[in-house]
Amino acid sequence: IIEMACGCVKTRVMQELAQAAKGSVLAVVPSHVLLQQFAKVFPQACLVGMGYNDKIDWNATAFVAVSDSAHVLNNLTFDHIYIVEAHHPPPIGLPNATIFYRFSATHHEHPDFRYSMGDAINDGILCDYDITIPIITSSE
Repeated sequence: IIEMACGCVKTRVMQELAQAAKGSVLAVVPSHVLLQQFAKVFPQACLVGMGYNDKIDWNATAFVAVSDSAHVLNNLTFDHIYIVEAHHPPPIGLPNATIFYRFSATHHEHPDFRYSMGDAINDGILCDYDITIPIITSSE
């Protein structure tokens, strides 16, 4: 379980892990928006999800799947599976893997690794910020 604040390059960490994997990898994302984001980071990956399932390259070594379509790959076994937004329940029919990595900014369970927003601000990865909430009265 890896907990990293928003904007702290979780995708880059997954990319580095994928490069070190000894076999095939699968990133499971919750939406088509993230599928497209991951497609840019993993350009060699086979995309799995609505609109892509008729073009699956079963010999690929990297896959990015929308959660609702991950079951399509359950006939494969992966070296690594990266579950994105893992504070949600894992998808039904998730394939098997040697190692599962669960990434989120908000895990409900105790993480094995935590990189908080405060840590990221102190390390210069994120900028500190203040939230300003305007209050307008009926006379304004």
